Amino acid sequence: RLRLGLKRGLSPGAPGVCGGAKVGGGRVARMTAAGTHGDAAAGAAERIRADKLRTDVAALTSTSSQKTILLACGSFNPPHRVHVKMLDLAREALEARGDVVLGAYLSPVSSRYEKKGLVAAEHRLRMCEEAVRDSVFAMVDPWEAEQPRWSRTLDVLESVKRRATNTLGAAVAPRVMIVCGSDLIESFTVPNLWSDEHMQTLAIDHGIVCISRTGHDARAVLDAIPCLRERKGEWNVAFVENDFMSDLSSTKLRQALRSGDSVDAFAVEGVAKYISEHGLYKEEPQ
Repeated sequence: RLRLGLKRGLSPGAPGVCGGAKVGGGRVARMTAAGTHGDAAAGAAERIRADKLRTDVAALTSTSSQKTILLACGSFNPPHRVHVKMLDLAREALEARGDVVLGAYLSPVSSRYEKKGLVAAEHRLRMCEEAVRDSVFAMVDPWEAEQPRWSRTLDVLESVKRRATNTLGAAVAPRVMIVCGSDLIESFTVPNLWSDEHMQTLAIDHGIVCISRTGHDARAVLDAIPCLRERKGEWNVAFVENDFMSDLSSTKLRQALRSGDSVDAFAVEGVAKYISEHGLYKEEPQ
């Protein structure tokens, strides 16, 4: 399941603020010809993987189109076919309205996220790499997974935006939009889970691409939240209808693995092979 984020950065079941460390303290390292090792390390940390980002002149210099990067945060425990398909649908929807989608990232949660049965971040990063191997625009961003603490989705989004801007240049200033299923929008209504400020920041300032699931009405959920309803005209939310998101989930993929059933319908070959080679998900989590 894709994960959004919790109010005030509190990790489920763990006290204290866990907002995630800002790489380099939010400072863009300035490199000189002489340069120091520390400056070089800081500069590298403030960049983002860009091997599949669109860097063609037409995309980066367009003044009539919004330049957008897609971000899907979640456990990816393990990643399945729908995770990447959601990014494909989001890109199609945004490009249809005139946006230039520069690329997309899967961001696996840190191992510090307290979730039963969560395998190590190292494994989930490798599986996500297999999941996006054949994608022409989707990549894996390890920043969140490498944090010593659980990170709020807003912190991850702002990190991606900062590093992407540093990589592409301030003139590009891409917008980063969260991609999620409509069922997760319902978490906005859970008492004390989200602050009004964070909901407005995601739905208005940055944006959400909401992929619909049967039985979930994301528009109605957002419209029922006072702080969002009063600013409905400012929403930057793309609602994407689809006919493929049924019951496919990481939970059902894990169940199939433990039962010894075929997982071809759930996971791409590379993910299934990695799971088999490392003996993951064989036992029911304690």
